[in-house]
Amino acid sequence: MASNPKNSSEAKFWEWFQENEEKLFDFESNQETVFGELARELQKIHPSLTFEFSSKEKDQRQFVISGGGMKEAFPAVIRLADAAPNLPRWQIIKFRPRHSEPCTIGIGEFYCSSDEVEFTLVPEGQKVGVTLYLGDSKNFDEQIFGHIAFLLLDHTLGEYDVETFIGTVDYEPRDVLSTMKRHPLQELPRMFDQFVKSLTN
Repeated sequence: MASNPKNSSEAKFWEWFQENEEKLFDFESNQETVFGELARELQKIHPSLTFEFSSKEKDQRQFVISGGGMKEAFPAVIRLADAAPNLPRWQIIKFRPRHSEPCTIGIGEFYCSSDEVEFTLVPEGQKVGVTLYLGDSKNFDEQIFGHIAFLLLDHTLGEYDVETFIGTVDYEPRDVLSTMKRHPLQELPRMFDQFVKSLTN
């Protein structure tokens, strides 16, 4: 366990986690109650902290500690993860990670497959501006598709990189013309990493 005062909020959280490890590991039997309790304990650390659990694999789970996309919560994520004791059945992960597999995100009656999304990148000082092209003009709800755009970015690039290196995020219907060359979303991680590397060198 990382150096951490026994009466710190992080130490108290992990003490609670170990006391409740069995029901957390098998949360499916009472998911709503277990997740509610875990959310309340995390919010004692910082009100923006959230989490994700992976499915079981070889008697292990991933426990992702997230700042909920709020950069001011990132130090709390790092402190809590670094304070974790040895938990053989758990892999503790800081921030929502990247996912390489395609996804479909739905909000209300609107659905968007990542395979159908295109993007452009532009430099913005030490950050990168990104425009996502998704949906169509006829049924384009800006608020909903803006929310979908941010979820797609988190899925594709991971929470830390989005909050640290992404500047302006724009979103447009796919049928809108653009002067820049557009690329399929699957190419975003590679091009983003190259872009960030060139900015930080």
